[in-house]
Amino acid sequence: MALIYGVVVCVATLLGAFVGLGGGVVIKPVLDVIGAHPLEQISFISSCAVFAMSVTSMAKHIRNKTPIKASIVLLVAAGSVAGGICGNSLFSLAMKASGMPELVKGIQSAILAAFLACVILSVVVKHRTFHVANPLAILFAGFLLGTAASFLGIGGGPINVAFLTLLFSFSMKDAAVYSVAVIFFSQCSNLITTGIKTGFAGYDLKILLVVIPCAIVGGFVGSVLNRRCKESSIRKVFVLAVSAVACLSLYNAVTAFITSFGG
Repeated sequence: MALIYGVVVCVATLLGAFVGLGGGVVIKPVLDVIGAHPLEQISFISSCAVFAMSVTSMAKHIRNKTPIKASIVLLVAAGSVAGGICGNSLFSLAMKASGMPELVKGIQSAILAAFLACVILSVVVKHRTFHVANPLAILFAGFLLGTAASFLGIGGGPINVAFLTLLFSFSMKDAAVYSVAVIFFSQCSNLITTGIKTGFAGYDLKILLVVIPCAIVGGFVGSVLNRRCKESSIRKVFVLAVSAVACLSLYNAVTAFITSFGG
């Protein structure tokens, strides 16, 4: 099982750093299908893997002096940190209120599938983009992104990319870099919040001995590919990967609802 997790995490984080998917948007649905761990553990594994990927990828971009507008990153990240705390609290509240992990899993998967369908449309269909400069608007956008990513148990990558291209008229290539930077801060706040609220004793930490090294490798390779590949290639890989995850999320939602209500 550790080997399977390692392969999933490596491929997911490679895509995360390469096209801005974050990794969690792949890890969470795939591990849901495997079903070897409960929902809380899967979200924790996803957060740890995505955080490790973001650290590695950003270190690579900083070393290569990839141009980044620090003001945008910091404002979106600040909003994402607050949103991450809010999303984590919403997830805990949903788990306690329902008492049905499968139902929460179904809701997460359904929302994720809907979000991803919108992301695909925003990338494939040409639309008007903006050049948002208002700090409060950027901060609020970061808050929404962080809340969604944390509640859904993903890094938020594809949603980040869609918002960044829409709000700041970034290319897919540039949006992928900014997405990873935002993911670093949002997942950092998510893990800190988890550590303060519940601690890590209740999680299977041994699996991280496989997950984190694989995430580091994926993040490194993905950042190299992002730097070397053309915009058109990144766009194609992004659309294909997001489409596959959207279908998988829809499947997870249907099976979770059947389990919850069909007995």
